[in-house]
Amino acid sequence: MIALLRRFYRRITGRDPLARLIARGLKVGRNFYMQDGCTIDASHCWHIRIGDDVTLGPNVTLLAHDASTKRALGHVRLGKLEIGSRVFIGAGSIVLPGVKIGDDVIIGAGSVVTHNIPSGQLAAGNPARVLGSSADYLERQRQLMRSAPNFGEAYTLRGGVSAEMKAEMNRRMGDGPGYIV
Repeated sequence: MIALLRRFYRRITGRDPLARLIARGLKVGRNFYMQDGCTIDASHCWHIRIGDDVTLGPNVTLLAHDASTKRALGHVRLGKLEIGSRVFIGAGSIVLPGVKIGDDVIIGAGSVVTHNIPSGQLAAGNPARVLGSSADYLERQRQLMRSAPNFGEAYTLRGGVSAEMKAEMNRRMGDGPGYIV
């Protein structure tokens, strides 16, 4: 609820950075979600295309230019950045100019994506490299979900999670993972 109110406030006050980027030429598909702290290259956003059902974790950076050549060569290097559909990019990741990320891709937190990632892959690291298929990763998680504690929407901030519920979550997870809607 708070995130929804924040987006509404930004929109009515003209402080919606995503709306400004779209007005400058950023292409964004349906169901795009960008968590707090993300940076999308404002000075060259018209070189960036984002597909449908894409989520950027907190503090993700998308760049379409590289100014490392400016002082020495007098020019900035540009590159189109394309992100397919059904892509998740984990917290703190950086995607560099000229990169194409295919459909159904998962990028692990803290990755630096310096080259193309084909569709259907899981990639992570600095520089990011393909670790396997996203389908295999999701199947492993699906199997783990069967034995790990699962929590409903009541256990989220938007659901009004209480201090007691937070403590219960930590107790039930123990040293292992848990899952939440």
